[in-house]
Amino acid sequence: MEWKKFIIAWVTGSLLLYITMFLISSITMVIAPFNIFEVAGMRSATDPVMMLYYLYPIVLGLITTVVFSIVRSALQGSYIEKGLVFGAILFMLLTVTSGFIIVTSMQYPPGFYVDMILNGLISYPLLGILYVIIWERCPYCRAGSEKP
Repeated sequence: MEWKKFIIAWVTGSLLLYITMFLISSITMVIAPFNIFEVAGMRSATDPVMMLYYLYPIVLGLITTVVFSIVRSALQGSYIEKGLVFGAILFMLLTVTSGFIIVTSMQYPPGFYVDMILNGLISYPLLGILYVIIWERCPYCRAGSEKP
């Protein structure tokens, strides 16, 4: 395992997910505003359990870093193509499946769905490209004994 690349990918991937999550949520609030805390069954914003919401990008960053380190050798093309393919796989696995479950079992405001789809379409391909750059192109991410 290339631990230096793994840790760098995990930390930067988590930061990328945080940043895109908040930017896309801000854009969504302009397009189709909603308050998730007014949806029936949601906990209040002051509930301590809601702090887990902020752990989601960190956990997702860890899981996607592990998966990418396993499947990266199977990806073909340029670093952008590899990242887009990995992002498309994440979109299908995470956004499409969770979206299907939510649409068929819950009633959320339209802005929630717009936010979920935009987040998947933008965040995951960027995350894939970031991972490919870290694993294949980053001169600072090499182990100490390797020469750039």
